[in-house]
Amino acid sequence: MKKTLIVSLTIISAFAFGQKKFVYGDSFEFNTKYEKDIKLVLCDDYNQYVFSDINEDGYSSYPHKKILMRKLDQNGNLIDTFIKDYANKTNGVLHNYLGSIQIDKDKFVVYTEEIETKINRKEIFQHVFNKKDGNYTTTSVAKLFTEGGMKQGTTFLRFSESGKYVAIVNDRSVSKKTANTIDNIVIDLSTLSKKWDKEITLDTDYMESDAAVTNSGRVLILRKSTGWKESSKLVYVSAQGDQDIALKDKLILKTLSPVSINDKDYLVSFGYFTGARINQSDFGYMSFINLQNGNITTSEFPEFRSNTTMSGVDITLVQSVNGKTYLYGYDVNKTMPPSTPTNRFPDPIISYGSGRWFTINSEGAATSTPTNGYGNVAYFTKANTNYFFIAENRLTPFQVGNTMTDKNKVINLNNHESGNKSGYPILTSLQYIPESDRVIYLRRSGENQLNVKSVYNWNNQ
Repeated sequence: MKKTLIVSLTIISAFAFGQKKFVYGDSFEFNTKYEKDIKLVLCDDYNQYVFSDINEDGYSSYPHKKILMRKLDQNGNLIDTFIKDYANKTNGVLHNYLGSIQIDKDKFVVYTEEIETKINRKEIFQHVFNKKDGNYTTTSVAKLFTEGGMKQGTTFLRFSESGKYVAIVNDRSVSKKTANTIDNIVIDLSTLSKKWDKEITLDTDYMESDAAVTNSGRVLILRKSTGWKESSKLVYVSAQGDQDIALKDKLILKTLSPVSINDKDYLVSFGYFTGARINQSDFGYMSFINLQNGNITTSEFPEFRSNTTMSGVDITLVQSVNGKTYLYGYDVNKTMPPSTPTNRFPDPIISYGSGRWFTINSEGAATSTPTNGYGNVAYFTKANTNYFFIAENRLTPFQVGNTMTDKNKVINLNNHESGNKSGYPILTSLQYIPESDRVIYLRRSGENQLNVKSVYNWNNQ
C-alpha cells in the first residue's frame, strides 16, 4: 500500500510540474494619463517591482513630479508603494525626468535634472532605489551651466547597450554665435561613480542633434549643419579628447546605435544621402562604422526608404556569431502633441513598426529579415535561444545566430480556462525568473488598472 501511494504521488507530482501553471495578481490602480515609462523591474522569485514616472507640469499639488516603485508579492499582488518627489516648490526651477535603468539584482537608478534659470544652473541628480530597504538615495552627479533665461541648452542622457555606462552630454549653448561648449560625463553603473569627464569646444557651423555612449565608455556626438547646406559630423569623445570620424560625401546620419564586436567599438547609423529625394524617408540607408579605423560600409534598405512616416530606428539586441553580427530593431514613429497650460512640455506620442533582424557580415554589409511581429518588444535569452514577446500572449523563439523561426515552435501563453483574469499585455514588460523558470509580465486590466500574469512551465505545449 505504501509503495503504491509513493508511486501515485510521484505521477501526480510529475503531471503537476509538467503542465503550464497560470497565476494572476490582483489588479492595482495607476494613472494612465500621467504615469509614463512603465517597467517591470527587480524581479526574483519572491517580489517584483513596477516602476513609473510622473514628469508633468501642474499635476496635482507640489511636488508634482514623482518616481514610483510598486512592490508586488510572489503572486503579483500589490503590497507597498515607494514614492520619491523630485520637484520642489521653488519658483523658476524646472525639473525633468531623464531616464532609468536596473543596475543589479537589488538596485534601480533614475536620473533627473534641475534647472534654475536665475543663476544659470543645471544640476543632474541620481536617485538609487534599493529594494533591500525600500529607500531612495539621492546624490548630485553633475553641476553644469546654461546661458541663462530660456537658453538652457540640451541635456542628452544615454545608456550603453550593455547597461554598464551612462553618459551625460550637456550642450551649454543654444546660440549660433557662441562657441559650442559641451560637458561629457560618463558614469560606471557598477559602482555609480564617475569614470571620466571632459569639457570640449566645437565649432559653431554645426549643432548637436544626438549623443550615445559605447560599451567601452566613450561618447559619440552627432552634429548637423547650421547652414543651408545639409551636412553631418560625427565626434568621438574620450577622457583624452575628441576627434572627428570622417563621413562619406553627402551622407547624413540620423540615428546612433553603438555596438560591440570582440570588445571593439562600432556604430550602426541609419540615414540618407543628400540629393533628389521624392517621397523618401530619412532612414533608407544603414551605415556600419568601424570606430577604430573610421571605415564605413553603407547598405540600402528599400523598406525603410519608402516609409515616409518614420522618425527613427531603434536597435534593442546585438549578438555576434561566427563572424556575423545580428541586430534586432524596428522603426519608430513619433509625433508631438500640442502643449497646454498644465503641460507645457508634453511627452511625444510614439508608435512602432514591425520588428526585423539585420545581419551584418564581416565586411560590414547588411541585410534584413522581417519577423512579422511587433517592434518595441521585450525578450530574454535561455539555452542559446532568444525568446521574444513578439505578439499578444505569445513568445517567439529565435536560435542565437538565426533570423528565422519555426512557426510551429511559437509558445502560447494563453490560459483558456474560464474565469481567468483578463488583461492586455504590455509587450515591453516581459521578465524571465530563472529560480522558478517562469515568465512574468504586466497587463492592462482596465482603463486605470494593471495586473501581473505569471506562467510556470511556459515552454510546455
